[in-house]
Amino acid sequence: MSFPEKRRTISRSFRIDEEWMEALHEEAEREGISVNALMNKILQQYSRNYRHAGRYGVVILTRPTFASIIRSCSNEALTETAKASGSTRTKDALRTLGIPSTHDSLVAFIRDNLGEYAGWFKFNHHITENKEMLHLRHVFGNKWSIFIAEAISTMFEFILNKKVTTEISNFTATITIDR
Repeated sequence: MSFPEKRRTISRSFRIDEEWMEALHEEAEREGISVNALMNKILQQYSRNYRHAGRYGVVILTRPTFASIIRSCSNEALTETAKASGSTRTKDALRTLGIPSTHDSLVAFIRDNLGEYAGWFKFNHHITENKEMLHLRHVFGNKWSIFIAEAISTMFEFILNKKVTTEISNFTATITIDR
């Protein structure tokens, strides 16, 4: 069994407003982790994603508002928008973040940036001898499945020139890539 390499840590001292320190203690207790672990988590999320949000013009919506907007779109409009998102917009995002256009980095981008941080879906990744499957679960219904299946498949086709197959249901999109 192989264990991930332990990362080197450094000690730093910061002055923090008492109100924010109280919030950190409350959240760390709620999550069942130390304040130190919570700070590392927050700094990782900021470094990998949130610090770039302003450059992209990110808009934050509540889930009900977002779901309502998605439901009001036609399937054709969702597909067109998803293709634009998965092609030139994703390529621009990768370049802005300094992420190479490789298979592994694209999968990591989908998992971390779109799944973990943006909350598009819960990410499941399975690899067999001849296939790789990304199974993406969400709560937004069939139209969101159409969007994410089209966007993710377009990423692989446009950026890596890989053909994929997709399968959607009301709350999932599965992207299968031949290996």
